[in-house]
Amino acid sequence: MIYRTTYIRPNITIEHERIGQKKFYVFNHKGINYKVFQSLRKLRQFLEKRCETWIFECASEKELDRFYNP
Repeated sequence: MIYRTTYIRPNITIEHERIGQKKFYVFNHKGINYKVFQSLRKLRQFLEKRCETWIFECASEKELDRFYNP
């Protein structure tokens, strides 16, 4: 469930999601690339230093849903 969406640019968002007790941050680029992060710190590392700190990456919302609900 999306808790909050922040627009970085018109085609890039950060979605704060909660699945049960778990929190995730999703970097959404144009709706064609999604990167999931376990913490805000890991997301910031990616944004500032382009470190590969995500735990999951996919190209569709369907794949993202499967990650959340295996």
